[in-house]
Amino acid sequence: MPERLACSLGAKVRHAFALLGSVSWLLGQCAQSGLRLSREQLRVVWEITRTQIRFTALDALPLCVLTALLLGGITLLQVFGQLSAFGAERHISQILAQLVIRELGPLMVGILVISRSGTAMATEMASRKLSGELDALYVNGVDPIQYLLVPRLLGGVISVFALVIVFDTVALLGGFLVAWLRLPISFTFFLGALGEAIGRQELTATFLKCLVFGTTIPLVCTSFGLRVKRSTTEIPQAVTKASVVSLAVLLLSGAILSVLIYA
Repeated sequence: MPERLACSLGAKVRHAFALLGSVSWLLGQCAQSGLRLSREQLRVVWEITRTQIRFTALDALPLCVLTALLLGGITLLQVFGQLSAFGAERHISQILAQLVIRELGPLMVGILVISRSGTAMATEMASRKLSGELDALYVNGVDPIQYLLVPRLLGGVISVFALVIVFDTVALLGGFLVAWLRLPISFTFFLGALGEAIGRQELTATFLKCLVFGTTIPLVCTSFGLRVKRSTTEIPQAVTKASVVSLAVLLLSGAILSVLIYA
């Protein structure tokens, strides 16, 4: 029994390191391919990147705004219920800002991107590989990494940054609306409290999480999509694994960054 447990644990550790190596290799290849782009290739890559941003960010805006508005209001109601018992309602805006900017904004945007764009990337890469499109690109002298992976990586990073900014803004405004209905609070006072609550640490944490999430989600999802080999029945399995692993990486990396910055 202990031997089986040790073997199972060892296999999972090897699998995790193999995935880390695969994602790191893809990141290195994307960086090298991006640096080798000519002006004409750069124009093509940017057009594909714009399409990716439109799908990942612009098309997700309604859901992002609705989620942020509801989450901001609900979070403030929960915070208000706890602080009102201690007479500390004036600290509501500071706590709301720190919760949204430090944790909730990047986390919810990351989950949104995984559920919409990450699954689509895994499906697309798997379908392209099984149809032989990747081999056709090679035969015609087109680098698939430049044509397929680099635009999705750039689009993922830009989209996550944009969505986090929108999410944080709408969530804070939603929190203010709820606070304005429950408390005699002015918008000027609310903005002043936000300015006191948002410091260098909050901005640093948001920047790093956006960069890490926007990079890892496309890389992990495309990596699993490219692992399919023979049958279309592998595509749903690849999409499921990509979603689960991306979410796990998002939660783990977010926790590590929070500990490193705020501990």
